[in-house]
Amino acid sequence: MSYLVLSLKYRPQTFQEVVGQDHITTTLTNAFKKDRVSQAYLFTGPRGVGKTTTARLVAKALNCMESLGDPCNKCSNCIEITDGRNMDVLEIDGASNRGIEEIRGLREAIQYSPINSKHKIFIIDEVHMLTTPAFNALLRTLEEPPEHGKFILATTDIYKVPATIISRCQRFDFNSITIKEIAKQIKFVLDKEDIQIDDNSLKIIAQKADGSMRDALSTLDQVIAYSGEKITTESVNKVLGIIPNEMYFNILEAIKVKNGKALVDKLAEVRSAGMPVQEFLSGINRHLRNVMIGKAENGLDVLEINDDLKNQYIESAENWEIRDLLRISQVVVDIEQRIKRAVQPHILIELSLLKLLEMDSVVTIQSILEGIEGDAIEERTPKHNFKNDQRRIRVKNENDSSKSPNTNNKIAESPITDKANLVTLEIVKQKWDDFIEELSSEKPSVSNALKHCAIGQLTGNRLEIKMINGNNFNLRTLEKNKLVIEKYLEKIYESPLRTVFLMTRTEEVEKGSDIKKEEMVKANQTTAKLIELFDGEIIN
Repeated sequence: MSYLVLSLKYRPQTFQEVVGQDHITTTLTNAFKKDRVSQAYLFTGPRGVGKTTTARLVAKALNCMESLGDPCNKCSNCIEITDGRNMDVLEIDGASNRGIEEIRGLREAIQYSPINSKHKIFIIDEVHMLTTPAFNALLRTLEEPPEHGKFILATTDIYKVPATIISRCQRFDFNSITIKEIAKQIKFVLDKEDIQIDDNSLKIIAQKADGSMRDALSTLDQVIAYSGEKITTESVNKVLGIIPNEMYFNILEAIKVKNGKALVDKLAEVRSAGMPVQEFLSGINRHLRNVMIGKAENGLDVLEINDDLKNQYIESAENWEIRDLLRISQVVVDIEQRIKRAVQPHILIELSLLKLLEMDSVVTIQSILEGIEGDAIEERTPKHNFKNDQRRIRVKNENDSSKSPNTNNKIAESPITDKANLVTLEIVKQKWDDFIEELSSEKPSVSNALKHCAIGQLTGNRLEIKMINGNNFNLRTLEKNKLVIEKYLEKIYESPLRTVFLMTRTEEVEKGSDIKKEEMVKANQTTAKLIELFDGEIIN
């Protein structure tokens, strides 16, 4: 006898054996026992979760000669339907029989009474593949079939099925199967096959299945072929090309401590292992998600992982800010979108992750504001701090030294007041003509342009200079000579001032707005500090 794959060998033959779809199997069983049978059913959900299997169970339940509500699997009808040779149950592939002619043939066939069953049942798999004319031809028959006719439609893409079809069916949505349920079913199958497996390997295979029981059993077949009668974590990782969690922890740690060599070494290991780039990126994103969940109290309880791995995630989460993890995750998502078009995907991944080494930690606006407020408090608090209060210089006293050559030179300390914070808008206006005259000795054209300008607001050491009814040429002239202008400003005002050039049409309007802006800045010192810190300006 030829080998039968696990997904067929252990295909459910009763509603009780269907995994993870209790909300559907219970409803159908109760409906059949009460003889509340619909003329059409529509099963929708992801691949490999039991849609077609359930459709066959419905066919057996409706035509079973011994039982009511659940197939007995002993009568001739149940056996024939299981073997796929019952003449009253026709299974049609919607992808291969999608035209109007096939549907017309189906409409004719349903008119004939069943041969040896109570119902004539048509199962249309992947029904969303039918053409629009085929759907239209099916409508009338689907709504009012003969008393003995029943339809069961199955699809993985419900949104491609016309609403007119959906409205004529009882719709059942199949869920993705949980990792716990898949792992339990895998253990049941392996016990039947007399094969040993550890808990970690069970979870790896269940996670790899991504909610599909059929995928889980297909993967299990592959692992058994490699491992034999004992399945280990190492063999599962090798067969499925899965990167160990420790690798992701090491990559994230290298990014955290800015260790470029360690990051390159780990990426080289991934490349040499032959891991598909898409799987690698998906693994990084899952890892980042788990670390972020680990920052929430008891957040990792929702994940089906062992306690040791939970502790690792919690420990890693303590070293990260959630905003930094989100930024890294966004970078990985961007790589996933670009990787399909990349000629050298591994190089793209390496360069993108190496960029993360240059990424500084996120600083929130709240922390900046708190820092500014703290500085303001310090400024209001009297302190004796020679570094901030005054600078002292030493001057050689020639008279004393000349009088007594054996006497140490006397050092006279004279404080120089820091004038950087003493320049006000009034002082700027008072010395403005002196500044323009001084500048004209080196740049006459620039000083001439400045004569047509007005002084705007002064925020910290940031001075606005507004050109009244000027032109772009003069504005560009000022911008090109910005360093020269700032040099002479520092010379006249004995303080480094940064300039910002603006264009305006009417001096009167700007005067009013200037007054408003100055009052706002004076009223809000935090705003003034932010403007100086980020080299910004008040727009309105």
